[in-house]
Amino acid sequence: MKLIPFLFLFSFHLNAAAPVSVQGDWVINTHRENRFEMVAQERTHPLLVGDILYYATSQGEVVALQRQGGYPAWKTSVAGSVNGALAYGRSKLYVGDNVGRLTALNTRDGSVAWTIKITSEWLSPAVIQRDKVCASTSAEEIYCFSEKDGHEIWHYAHRGDEKLTVRGSATPSIYGDMILQGFADGHIAALSLENGSVLWTKKLRTRSRFYDVDMPAYVDDKGVLVATFDGNLYALDRTNGSTQWIFAVGSHSGFLVEGDRFYFAGLNGFFYAMDRSTGSPLWKTSIESGVGLTPVRAGDLIIFATTGDPLYALNDKTGEVVWTRRLGAGTYSAPASNPTEGSFYVLSNYGNLFSFQVVPKPLCLETHDFVPLLSAFWPHSPGSQCHL
Repeated sequence: MKLIPFLFLFSFHLNAAAPVSVQGDWVINTHRENRFEMVAQERTHPLLVGDILYYATSQGEVVALQRQGGYPAWKTSVAGSVNGALAYGRSKLYVGDNVGRLTALNTRDGSVAWTIKITSEWLSPAVIQRDKVCASTSAEEIYCFSEKDGHEIWHYAHRGDEKLTVRGSATPSIYGDMILQGFADGHIAALSLENGSVLWTKKLRTRSRFYDVDMPAYVDDKGVLVATFDGNLYALDRTNGSTQWIFAVGSHSGFLVEGDRFYFAGLNGFFYAMDRSTGSPLWKTSIESGVGLTPVRAGDLIIFATTGDPLYALNDKTGEVVWTRRLGAGTYSAPASNPTEGSFYVLSNYGNLFSFQVVPKPLCLETHDFVPLLSAFWPHSPGSQCHL
């Protein structure tokens, strides 16, 4: 009797849109001590630049990793805890800490290019535009420094009437010669990038407390998207701040904008895909617990982390939950991703840095009239549910 290779006994097909899932590639612990009873809030987003992944921790360490295997290229420390202030631009990393130092590190080896000291904390990433490094402080100020040597070009101080606020500060947003900044008293200001003069301001708050604008505004030629903590998302005219539409859901995190669609995590327990032109939701997905952070794309999936766990991967067309993963104590650090490769990285509050990859699910075979032949190479029977 002649044996027929088992693969020829099956007929199978691929779906037009092949299902995908997520697998873990590696995980490393970034804390100097594994003291899980003392869980810090890791607030600093990892940065992916080519094949190098940069991260900074609440223990003040700054590390460059080879992202494929998680091997360190270099490691250094700054004076204080890093709580959100990590940025990249023009072959430098800009690291702000909670003792008021903003340090520019050379990305080739982590050596210090320059450092400056103020009296406030740095709680959000700087933005780099041409020869300027602009960053906001916990004292509601914006500084613009020289990218070359760190000397101050200008700074703007906003004095509001806030009494009780959410800890944090918004990252500045730059478009052309304009810089946008949100403040804890519920205002947003458009300033001249050249000298910090005020172009326009707008009051967004609608309630008596927790009306902070702690998220980075998104700005392009179509206008401005920004949200407050107290419950509204605004589309504004870029030139004068006039309101185009309002959606009655606030946010503490940033947007992922793709053409006429954008994604964000609301403070009402839902994650949204939105029509940008109308301000209408296209779909929404319930968040299990905590606050959702800034989403990223990885392949065909939308990825976002939450402060209360888990980490989510959603179908970008429908909002269906494709995959979740608990990090342990959640995170305040939004993921970084390579959208085309489908890889993404997230730092948990336990200090664990995770690498994930979007992958196709295993093929499922159609059932036909034959006796199934199992083997070590294909351990599922044809009628089994094999996408895990």
